[in-house]
Amino acid sequence: MKLLAFLLVLMFFLGSCQNDTDGPNWLLGSWRNTTASMDAQEHWKKVDATVYEAESFILVQNDTVFHEHVDLVKTSKGWDYIVSVRGQNKEKPVSFSSTYIGKDSLVFENSKHDFPNRIVYKKIKADSLVATIFGTQNGKATSEIFPFKKIKP
Repeated sequence: MKLLAFLLVLMFFLGSCQNDTDGPNWLLGSWRNTTASMDAQEHWKKVDATVYEAESFILVQNDTVFHEHVDLVKTSKGWDYIVSVRGQNKEKPVSFSSTYIGKDSLVFENSKHDFPNRIVYKKIKADSLVATIFGTQNGKATSEIFPFKKIKP
């Protein structure tokens, strides 16, 4: 009986010691980048300990010119960034595997994809992050930078 009680207490203690630092919780919430020519937004939510989801879109003069759905899925090797873009790739998902996972940054790559083939998220402060995409367009290496401010948790 004492062994059972000890095991229950141990399981409770170990369970309470686990925290959510295994996932990129700093992505959670709504993020926005507004310029004179566009309004870009990303809305991240946590489905469970192994899946995060995001909806991203860009508005130009109140028209949605870009929309994507992202699943960030925990794997045995890290995280996979799986994105489906409206109007691209027959809307089939494209996967990017994590190549770097830091406390405040994530890097995903898919060398077989033209643009982007690398996606980087970097937390700047609790209320700001930068998403940068890299790849090749028209035979030239290019990148796009999206500085985001948190609009709601």
